[in-house]
Amino acid sequence: MRSDIYCNPLPLPDIGRGICCRQEDPDLSAFCGRKRDFREVSDPEMLYYDGRWYMFPSVSQAFVSADLLHWEYHPLQLEHDLGYAPTVAKCGERFLLTASCLLRDKVPRLYAAPTPLGPYVNLGEPVDRQGQPLQPEYLDPSLFCDDDGRLYLYWGSCPGGGICGVELDPENPTHAISDKKILITYHPENSWEHYGEYAEHTNFGWNEGVAMFKHQGRYYLQYASCGTNFRHYAASCYISTTSPLGPFAPPQKPMLLSPQGIVNGTGHGGMVSGPDGTVWQFYTCLLRRSHVFERRVGMDRVEFAPDGTPQVRVSATPQSLSCGDLGLLPVSVNKRVLQSSYQHDHFGTFALDDCTHTWWEPDRADKAPWLQVDLGDVFAVSAARIIWAELNLDYEAGLVPEPVKFRLEFLTPEKQLLPAVVDMSQNEIEHSVEFVTFPAVTARYVRLTILCGEDKIHHGVSSFTVFAPPTDSTLRLF
Repeated sequence: MRSDIYCNPLPLPDIGRGICCRQEDPDLSAFCGRKRDFREVSDPEMLYYDGRWYMFPSVSQAFVSADLLHWEYHPLQLEHDLGYAPTVAKCGERFLLTASCLLRDKVPRLYAAPTPLGPYVNLGEPVDRQGQPLQPEYLDPSLFCDDDGRLYLYWGSCPGGGICGVELDPENPTHAISDKKILITYHPENSWEHYGEYAEHTNFGWNEGVAMFKHQGRYYLQYASCGTNFRHYAASCYISTTSPLGPFAPPQKPMLLSPQGIVNGTGHGGMVSGPDGTVWQFYTCLLRRSHVFERRVGMDRVEFAPDGTPQVRVSATPQSLSCGDLGLLPVSVNKRVLQSSYQHDHFGTFALDDCTHTWWEPDRADKAPWLQVDLGDVFAVSAARIIWAELNLDYEAGLVPEPVKFRLEFLTPEKQLLPAVVDMSQNEIEHSVEFVTFPAVTARYVRLTILCGEDKIHHGVSSFTVFAPPTDSTLRLF
């Protein structure tokens, strides 16, 4: 089995508590039912520096990796809540950081630090050439330092006045040294910009999530469209060969769109160059089990057409960092399943329906709940992904995320246990998404057992996916 395999959504450790469940008076219509705790990681900003990958998603958190496979969690210590959609850029010998004003106080702040992880010092509020606060609303900013050391800031949304750009003084980065330019507005002829799951609002769109990236002399101004709570959330690029402030050629189609399956709603994110010349896109993907902003993060390689147009093939199956798709298919989706228990009509089938906001909920008294899927034939199974559901998460009551201990077992068509076992009974790393690979096991049945022990969190399974190459077996299915 290869050692460079990843699968979306990424298994990030210790992701943070959702912003909306911390509010005293939240918008209850955004919760999927009652107000409750949930976790979120979204809007990733990427930086490759000194041999390491740095991810800065929303909720004042950072993740660091040396190989794009194993990530370490690093909370960012700031004097104010950072909130949504951070952006980080290396400018000279320091790193600059800012973030959106959405759902926090309305004062934009720009921070500086000697390292990507801080300590960050507040430099103050970014202002225009006249010393006035930037307009329109400071939503989803993006910092970009060009090869010549010139510094730029982008921010805004549609319908909030457009996505704008301005040049900043790199020595005094809270001050603009150019006039603001409106760079992206709503274009109703672009169906992917129409608000709604089916683009049904033809005269209204929500463009946001701007990010600037430079590749082979071209400037790519990326933005996200249609709303982060929709499966059709997508990313597109304006392209300039002239300057970071344009003029820009508009997109002809989205560069990133995946409206179905486990990895959907693939919008707000950005591109980053790696050490071997490859370019990767990191993006938000939608979970939406407890709240419309409940999201995770994915990544995939960017390919460029001869004219420089970027395109990303969103993946929801195991991928090799070096070779791409491995030909492994989800062989468990909507297959027959048995479960040791269930409650509140959350049956085991909901773990296999390729949907992110349904879940299997075992009985609370079941201390070793299991789920056994019948693949319908023998397959050479070599990977599995589990998206956990934390059913009683309550930070204020001390019910906080904890590592899930579990076991995978494999059975023959005659339902005889095979010797191969994926044993995670000693797991000490907390992941809301688990992805495991193992030497191929030829089996018809796969059993997932949650080893609850003394766990305080009642874990269910939002998605359990088993991966294998297609089979040419002639076994009878039933």
